Amino acid sequence: MVVFLIVLVTFGALLELLSLRDNLSRIHYHCIPSTLGSEPDEVFTLHTTISNYGLRTIPFLRLEEMFPKEIHVLGEDNVIPNDRYYTHSGLLYIRGRQKVTREVQVSLPKRGLYYFEGCRMFCGDFLGISENSKEIEQREEMIIFPKLLQDDSVIQALSGYYGDFSARRFFTEDPILVSSYREYSGREPMRSISWPQSARKNELIVKEFDHTMDMSATIVLDSYLHWSDGSHTDQIEYCFSLVRTIAEFLEQKKVSYRLLTNAYINNGSTMCEVLMQAGQGPNHLSSLLVTLARAIPDSFHSPDDLYHIAIQNYSGENAIFYIAPFENEKRANLVKNLRNRLGCQIYPIYAAERLEVTKDAG
Repeated sequence: MVVFLIVLVTFGALLELLSLRDNLSRIHYHCIPSTLGSEPDEVFTLHTTISNYGLRTIPFLRLEEMFPKEIHVLGEDNVIPNDRYYTHSGLLYIRGRQKVTREVQVSLPKRGLYYFEGCRMFCGDFLGISENSKEIEQREEMIIFPKLLQDDSVIQALSGYYGDFSARRFFTEDPILVSSYREYSGREPMRSISWPQSARKNELIVKEFDHTMDMSATIVLDSYLHWSDGSHTDQIEYCFSLVRTIAEFLEQKKVSYRLLTNAYINNGSTMCEVLMQAGQGPNHLSSLLVTLARAIPDSFHSPDDLYHIAIQNYSGENAIFYIAPFENEKRANLVKNLRNRLGCQIYPIYAAERLEVTKDAG
């Protein structure tokens, strides 16, 4: 009996000594979202992988993942908030050379750039007397796009603007807009006759114009808030949604567009301003949405500087949409000067006014 106890104690001591060794040094962790970008409150999947590159089994591994504090984890209540992030906890049994993958359904409520910052791991000894811990840092990005506005009054206003500048385009018979030729019917004005084509065909031939070709617009987002008392968060967020809504409207109309903004854009390691090249299509829209998601409600330049940048980079666009949180005398004068200087259509849209219209309609 005494020998058995000695063997048992010796065996237990060996297990305790082994368990006191750093069992976590060979444990790797990685968490990655199922998509690079998502809509507000849209559910996406977090894929978490825990890999044991060691030979020893860890029967009790406590995991505390650091999620953005705004996150909503579906169907789970093991999420503990603090000042910086939410802690999502769980227990694992992992054998040597084993890889464990977990999936969690989550959502994020607001536009912005979020980070999944890694985890903390805890592993107890054999007797439960002490505990080893390890923190693994990562910086996996997740972006949430601004909401697409479903406000009918905004769409009606955009339709009116589009009808205005496309009608002006219709009355400008630019030779580069000629899409085809056809026989003269007797009703077309003389200026529509193509004399070179008529000479070749030995009959009167008229030009047909595609007045939707080469239409373009610039969306100017002025996020300057230094004139305010700092209580315009809803207005600046509405501005980001306005820019997205305008861009998607122009996509539907096959109008080329670009973005000019004085907002800070968080590229992960640097802050920068944005002057996008003109274009259209899924890739162009995706680039704009990513830019808006990364934008910070602060400004790189004053509205005066933005005005001069708009002047310097004007390249004959049919229209400029000027988006700002609110109107004041300074902005009104800038819009007036921009219209006089460039001679194109300028459409100012102020978030404060649109929000007031929405509030009254509700």
